[in-house]
Amino acid sequence: MAEFSGRRAEILAVIAEEASIDPAIIDAETSVADLGIGSLDLVELIFKIEERFGIEVPSHGVLESNDVKVFALLEAVEQLIDARSGKVSTAQPAR
Repeated sequence: MAEFSGRRAEILAVIAEEASIDPAIIDAETSVADLGIGSLDLVELIFKIEERFGIEVPSHGVLESNDVKVFALLEAVEQLIDARSGKVSTAQPAR
């Protein structure tokens, strides 16, 4: 498990809370589905992320499937937060 602090840790905490798991068990290869988050749960998770971080997550792209890796989700959310605040993101594009 990679250690995160600040905003990434906060995003990961929202994901872990939705999945009712310890964020320490998540690694780069963990998918949202691996956490037991199904398609409907992913919609709920995205609503929570949008509300918590004041962003709008597009209904297409990397976040439309629960096969997405958690780290890709982290990067995508971080990029949306940066875009909202006008910052240039240093995160790599989510795949």
